[in-house]
Amino acid sequence: MTVPNTAGGDRRFRDARDRGCAFLLDRLRPDGGFGDVEPGLSQYYKVPAALAACGETGAANRLCSWIRENGMLPNGDFGPRPVLIRGYGYTYYNSWVIKGAHRLGHFDLSQRGMDFLMTFRDSETGGFLSSPAEHDPLLQQDLWVVAGCGWSALYTGRIEVARGAGRWMRTLMEAQPDYPSRLYGVYSKEQGLQVDHDPKEAFRYVLNQDAERDEPFYNPGIAGGFLAQLHQATGEKKWLELAREYLRLAEDASDYLYSLVRAGKLGWAASLLYTLTSEEKYREMAVRVGDSLIASQSAEGWWGNVGETSANNDITAEMVYWLDQIYQSV
Repeated sequence: MTVPNTAGGDRRFRDARDRGCAFLLDRLRPDGGFGDVEPGLSQYYKVPAALAACGETGAANRLCSWIRENGMLPNGDFGPRPVLIRGYGYTYYNSWVIKGAHRLGHFDLSQRGMDFLMTFRDSETGGFLSSPAEHDPLLQQDLWVVAGCGWSALYTGRIEVARGAGRWMRTLMEAQPDYPSRLYGVYSKEQGLQVDHDPKEAFRYVLNQDAERDEPFYNPGIAGGFLAQLHQATGEKKWLELAREYLRLAEDASDYLYSLVRAGKLGWAASLLYTLTSEEKYREMAVRVGDSLIASQSAEGWWGNVGETSANNDITAEMVYWLDQIYQSV
């Protein structure tokens, strides 16, 4: 079931955000935690940011207090961490906790969390490794992981680290062999851009502009959004231009890609670029994403993952956050 688009004007984005927020609030536990206990970090990592975006700061602060007591490890990592989120997106989960906690003023969580992310940083490339392993030139670095870590660096005031992530993204863009028809999103210091890959793992490595199947449409969005905010933080126009370049793929992307919840990050990036440039094409892009998210929202306020018809706490929290970003801009 979907919610019909009946709200007047751009209030529809706020209203959809608030319906999603109400769903999240119902899943807060009496002890201050969120969702099911066993999945741990995979349940709560986006929720502080989502609640803060809706003005539910009391609930968000209680959750941060729960994380401090139950989720933060001595080394600055967050948990409990189920096996399914120990792969190449390891630090992505941490980055959401850092951003949400910092926005709420829980600086011990955000700064210690960022200290942990710094152990993944490759100072030579400016990127961040995608696996919690010893540094090796063959280890891969993923666009969405680097962007998430760079975004966390911005929040915690580590501007030079964020600039390094921006340089990494420029290196990645300059190496693209067929852009904007496709965007390859994985790089290693030893082998460069990872164009050759196992077809069974294509989702991780490449986004096709004309895709008619689930592909990583979040990559241009998270890159463009981070770079736009790096421009805001530094005043350096080169990052704004690079953000525009990453969104160039989305200008002619397939309708199918726009129909996915993975387009949420693109809505955020387009909203920022509209705010910064006043170019109508970015407003249209943000509205297109926002309306797609509204169309895929359930009557109960939740969203499911791609190909699923059941509530997903992770996806719901993220869509709440992006709809707030779109609402603020348009």
